[in-house]
Amino acid sequence: MALFVDGNPSQIFDLAIFESAIVEVAATEGIDLTAKLTIAAMELGLDLQRFLVNTPGGQQFSLGHVAVTDGLRMWHTMLALAATYRDAHFQQLNDRHKAKWKEYERLARETGRAVLETGVGLVFRPLTKPVQPLLGQLAGSQPARTYYVRVAWVDEKGTESSPSETAAITTQEGTALTVRAIGAPLSAQGWNVYVGLLDDQTQKQNNAPLALGTTWTLPSTGLVEGSAPGNGQTPEHYLRHIPVLQRG
Repeated sequence: MALFVDGNPSQIFDLAIFESAIVEVAATEGIDLTAKLTIAAMELGLDLQRFLVNTPGGQQFSLGHVAVTDGLRMWHTMLALAATYRDAHFQQLNDRHKAKWKEYERLARETGRAVLETGVGLVFRPLTKPVQPLLGQLAGSQPARTYYVRVAWVDEKGTESSPSETAAITTQEGTALTVRAIGAPLSAQGWNVYVGLLDDQTQKQNNAPLALGTTWTLPSTGLVEGSAPGNGQTPEHYLRHIPVLQRG
């Protein structure tokens, strides 16, 4: 699972699971779905911050400690759908869009309440998603190729962050690919490198975590078959809001 600060918890395809026509509606009404996802994440972030501040034991955590669970992703999805149909309604005062806006707004409230009561997932030592790695080439023995590369941070326990976005480079004949991960968080003790010849088929190339600040160079033997990138850190603790029942 990714951390909340790694990017929008849900994506356009998550919206389409609930509303198959959402892309068409957005195109017709001139709505930027990516912008709506970002705005919904900002709204969700404010709710989570309020929850952490007002819940016993939550003050020691920040948004950077929050892990994206299935419930949190659904909450974000409902908020984004509500924001999209709200805008669609006000474009032409379409009552059909208004009904969907109000319904997703209701579902967002219910989902949010359920997430807070069942628990917000937290990690104690967050590893933020890396930025794209720096790619280069030096004299070597590899043919000219296009490589796709992702990197991930690793802590002292071997826990891995979400992988970076993919970076690509086309090397020249007689060179070797080089990769360097930059901007390590304080909790990182090393990093892993994933390389492939296809964007969606990168594989781990190092047996042990690489030292921070070092550059990985593709060996003369070429790429090896390794594991695919993971999904990031999973919650180590759940912070819950327990409703207080009033007597009387």
